[in-house]
Amino acid sequence: MIKILFIEDDKTCAYTTQGGLELLDIYDVEVAHNGKEGLELFDRFQPDVLVTDIEMPEMDGYELVRQVRIKDKSVVIIMASGRTMPKDVLKGYELGVDDYIKKPFVAEELHAHIQAILKRMSSKYNKDVADAYDFLYIGNYKFNFREETLELRMQKQKLTTREADILKMLYENKNTIVAREKILIDLWESADFFHSRSLDVFIAKLRKHLAYDPSIQIVTIKGKGIILKTEGVL
Repeated sequence: MIKILFIEDDKTCAYTTQGGLELLDIYDVEVAHNGKEGLELFDRFQPDVLVTDIEMPEMDGYELVRQVRIKDKSVVIIMASGRTMPKDVLKGYELGVDDYIKKPFVAEELHAHIQAILKRMSSKYNKDVADAYDFLYIGNYKFNFREETLELRMQKQKLTTREADILKMLYENKNTIVAREKILIDLWESADFFHSRSLDVFIAKLRKHLAYDPSIQIVTIKGKGIILKTEGVL
């Protein structure tokens, strides 16, 4: 069973969604009605997926995500909200959100989002790939894509799942332009405005992670795509 923590202050929405997910018979769903309660339940329940609203009493969704990411870098986080302004969506991604679903939605739609993320994660841990190698070298960095970490001079940086996915795709096409649309469709299954802007946020974060090796550059080519430029042999 996949454990989901759903945090939503609208009790009707919360229980309708919980019931719809549980009918699929693959989810164990716990519900909280504010950010503070959600954070406490997160520690006890230890979910695989966290779905949270933004506007809630006690603690809003942004602060909840910030605190959860301090505790856990790998849990899947989906932010659910009726807010459609780019700044609101991007703020969530900057804090470590993996996906965004717009309200109103039905349980089947949330199920599709969750399964898309988990499918990408499971493919990354494909046994054939795992048996071949656990890590890659990008310049002076050791990139462990199974553990989603970057290591340089014994200093290890934990990546989010989305950061690791993007970096692995760029690595596999190193020194070659990768079209934005390919990244968006392969990783988000959508090339809409919000996902395109969120890609820019993740690229900026990866540049910071890789900033200590000048032989590595992630360059955005306007109108074409993104390229991981490297010097020497990886």
